[in-house]
Amino acid sequence: MYKQAYLIIAHRYDETFKNLLQMIDSAENDIFVHMDKKNKQFDENACRKLVKQAGLFFTERTRVTWGGYSQINSEMMLLEMAVSHKKYDYYHLLSGQDLPIKTNDYIRNFFISHQGKEFVAFDKKEFDCQNRVQYRYPLQEIVGRNHKSLVGKFASIVTFVQKKLHLKRNQDICFQKGANWFSITDNLAKYVIERKEWIQEVFKDSLCCDEIFLQTIVVNSPFFDKVYQYVTIPNTEEAAMRLVDWKRGGPYVFRSSDYEELLNSKMIFARKFDCDCDAEIIKKICNRGK
Repeated sequence: MYKQAYLIIAHRYDETFKNLLQMIDSAENDIFVHMDKKNKQFDENACRKLVKQAGLFFTERTRVTWGGYSQINSEMMLLEMAVSHKKYDYYHLLSGQDLPIKTNDYIRNFFISHQGKEFVAFDKKEFDCQNRVQYRYPLQEIVGRNHKSLVGKFASIVTFVQKKLHLKRNQDICFQKGANWFSITDNLAKYVIERKEWIQEVFKDSLCCDEIFLQTIVVNSPFFDKVYQYVTIPNTEEAAMRLVDWKRGGPYVFRSSDYEELLNSKMIFARKFDCDCDAEIIKKICNRGK
C-alpha cells in the first residue's frame, strides 16, 4: 500500500493547525508532529480526537528558536521517528501554517506518477550566505529575532570579532540554499539521517541553516540529479510544489481574496495561513479538500 509521512513543525495550536491535521487525515498517511515546547495551550489528547484514519505520532517537545540549530534538530527528530516507524514512499515537511491545496487523492496520484523524484528547492547558482556557516553563533538560541536586546548586541560583537580575526570554518564544503519545506523519498530520508553527526558538526551554532543543510547534502550527493524539474540552480518555483508568496509578504498570509489563485495553482501545498488574519480562506480550502 502506498504510504506517505507528513512531518509537521508547529508552534501554534490553533484552527489552522487543526484544519491541517483533518485535511491530511487519510488511511495512506501517517502524521508526525513536533509542537514547540513554548506552546502551553497544546492538548495532545484533544489533538488525537481530530484524526480518525491516519496514524498520529508526537516527537519529544523541544524549544525551537528562529535561526537556531533547534530548527534543524526538530526536522531531524521528525525524520528519524518517521523512518524508524516504517518505510514511506514520500516524506512531506510542512509547517503548522501550511495547508494542502489539492485533495488527498490528487496528492497521492501526483507523487506516484513522479516516484523517485526529490522535491527540494534551490535558490541561487552561487551560494551567497557564507556568513551563516563560516562563523559561530553560540547565542542564537537565546537571541532569536531579538537582535536589539543586550544579548543580541553581545552576539553581534562575537560575530564581529570572528570576522576581524578571520576565524572561518567549513571552508571546504560546497553549500547550497533553498526553501526548508520538502517532499523526499525514503532513500533520501535515510541518507540524511545517516549523516546526523556530520550535520551536527557542520551546522551547530550556525545561523538560519534550516534553509541550507538539506540542499547542501543533496547537491553533494547522487540525489541531486533526481531533483524534480532539475535543470540547473536555481530550479523552478515548482521544485518543492509549494506555493509561497514572498513578493507581498515575508511570506504573505493568504486571504479569502486569494481563493481563485489557490484553486488554480499547480502547487500541492501552500503557506502561509493564519486563522487570526483570515479564518474564512482556511474554511474554504478545507471544505474543498473533502
